[in-house]
Amino acid sequence: MGYDLLETRLGYAFRDGELLKEALTHTTYVNEHRDPGVQDNQRLEFLGDSIVNAVITFRLFAQFPDEREGALTKKRAELINEGALSKIARHISLGDHLLLGRGEEMDQGRDKPSILADAYEALVGAVFIDSSYETVSSIVSGHFDEVFGPMEKISITDYKSLLLEVCQSRYKCLPRIVVVDEIGPEHDKEFVVNVELEGGVVGQGRGRNKKQAAQTACKEALRLLNYPLS
Repeated sequence: MGYDLLETRLGYAFRDGELLKEALTHTTYVNEHRDPGVQDNQRLEFLGDSIVNAVITFRLFAQFPDEREGALTKKRAELINEGALSKIARHISLGDHLLLGRGEEMDQGRDKPSILADAYEALVGAVFIDSSYETVSSIVSGHFDEVFGPMEKISITDYKSLLLEVCQSRYKCLPRIVVVDEIGPEHDKEFVVNVELEGGVVGQGRGRNKKQAAQTACKEALRLLNYPLS
């Protein structure tokens, strides 16, 4: 399978095609192909995660010289999360080129946000190894600009990602986000979610689905932790 179309959408042509193939190889594919020459993309994902973080952190730092740490952290959390990275992956049609196991293929793995986000990070790691930090920085910045537009217009909607980053920074631990109740009949159910931190409940939210309830709970937790949201 050729990768010319992916490289065109990515904005980079690989010198080492094996690196690109590794970045596209999911663990389920490796598990079904016991070939010692086939490597999954987890190591590249580990590397790419740090590179994406560094690129966007520096851009925010340079672009908003008057912003305090809290505001910069909010913007970064809105940009670097599973949902945002999976949008970029879809923008470059990354899912079409992934190597997946049969089960994951049947389970619509090519469009799963978690798989797409991880694969994008792996792809970034591969570009870095194949070229330079300057090259990969330009490519990543271009992707974010194409998908999200000017950084000045970033508004916070992903309270869960922000809360995780704030808790890791402040408390060196992550909160537990737990569904504690389901209210109402199946056709009109409401979910109740608690945010637990260091043994106590710091936020609660309700919603028509678990994701909505979790976002509401995380927003409430940020307020109770005196994190500025305005």
